[in-house]
Amino acid sequence: MTPYAKASNQYLFQRVMGASQVQLVALLLEGGQRFLFQAVQALDRKDYEAKARHTNRVLAIIEELTNRLDVENGGGLAQNLQGLHRWWSSEILAASRTKDAKRLEEVHRQMGEIRQAWEQLDLQQRTAPAAMAVRDLVG
Repeated sequence: MTPYAKASNQYLFQRVMGASQVQLVALLLEGGQRFLFQAVQALDRKDYEAKARHTNRVLAIIEELTNRLDVENGGGLAQNLQGLHRWWSSEILAASRTKDAKRLEEVHRQMGEIRQAWEQLDLQQRTAPAAMAVRDLVG
């Protein structure tokens, strides 16, 4: 392993270990996007072994995202996310069979939108206590 790879792995390890549950979901989505991008690149090169490896990693990430859902207590939002995860998985499998990069790109785009929502939620959660403390000092 190169020194760069070791440093990169250490950085990722620290990011994951210090992450909140909301941040972990955003990190999983980030990883899913990265592997989808790599799968599209592999398709362009006609490297079907790499495409399969990357799509399998995305599918594992989607499975982890689904396992993290609390469908009993999460109401309609959790159920909608569960349905979206199922759709993503079926799209990825279909795109992989038909070698359709556009379908992979669409899932990548949607993952980015959902990731942004999780990142926004994280930002709100981190800034809300500070805002309340300032409000308590002023008001």
